[in-house]
Amino acid sequence: MMSRATASISFTAVGLLALVVALPGQTVSWQPPNEAGQGQTPVMPVYQEPHHRQLFQHGSIRIIDLQIPPGDTSWFHMHDAPVFYLTTADAQTRTQILGEEWGAGRGRGAAPAGRGGPGGPGGPPAAPGVAPTGAPPAAPPVAPAAAPPAAAPRGGGPPAAGGAPRFRPRLFSDLSYAERAVTHRIQNVGNGLYRAIGVINETAGGDETVTEAAAGFTDKAESSNKWFRIHRVVLAPGEKTPAHQHKAPVVVLQDTTGKGIAAGPMAFELNEPGQWGFFDTGVSHEIRNTGTERMELIEVEVRSK
Repeated sequence: MMSRATASISFTAVGLLALVVALPGQTVSWQPPNEAGQGQTPVMPVYQEPHHRQLFQHGSIRIIDLQIPPGDTSWFHMHDAPVFYLTTADAQTRTQILGEEWGAGRGRGAAPAGRGGPGGPGGPPAAPGVAPTGAPPAAPPVAPAAAPPAAAPRGGGPPAAGGAPRFRPRLFSDLSYAERAVTHRIQNVGNGLYRAIGVINETAGGDETVTEAAAGFTDKAESSNKWFRIHRVVLAPGEKTPAHQHKAPVVVLQDTTGKGIAAGPMAFELNEPGQWGFFDTGVSHEIRNTGTERMELIEVEVRSK
């Protein structure tokens, strides 16, 4: 049985070969943009941009791992399908839409996962941390309140200076790309890594009237929209979910520290925020906490008609 790591390496290797191998007699020219945002060749879809590494694809579903180190800038890339994000390491960032100044496209349709629509109250912009044109980058988000003692610690690095709580992963989705494709690049102007795991749904979405029970869930969704429905799973040490299946594909994402396994025909190890598993429609699976601390995960239902 091929492990997830081996499969990911294989998929990545194939993708890299596709970028550099040309047909006989042809020359492939890859040119990054200059500081002014000009001259890039070619402009690629998001899942081919080097900072948005594609981990997995199944039909119209893609899982990507966005990582931008401090001081680095992605290439211009195009979004044309809704995407759900779990951020696991935050940093101060800004974006530039192709042909515009840095920050000119602020607020282009992103919303917290729980609101499911563009511009929800308190929602981040389409790319987090965009600053107005000519202004310095937006200030980092205010550190959230400390978690209650029973809550599992979340990822994002060691505590800040002075013992401030470390970053807690957040969930948000950008649905506006289904209506208007956007080509932009992202720059990390902070001091730490910016990282987010993204789930892309390249379909027209599903029927929002389908109930949780009909979809194979036993509890109320934490958030829901036409493309994604989010269910949170909380497991004590040694606890596991019953074996279950769903009427749509699901991506399992680890949201806190801890150790576990998502097991079906293929087993996915869970040992840090951002680890993932995938189960197709009708595939029975269970999630087990194999560690010594409480852990939280989310099941992302990828909806389609």
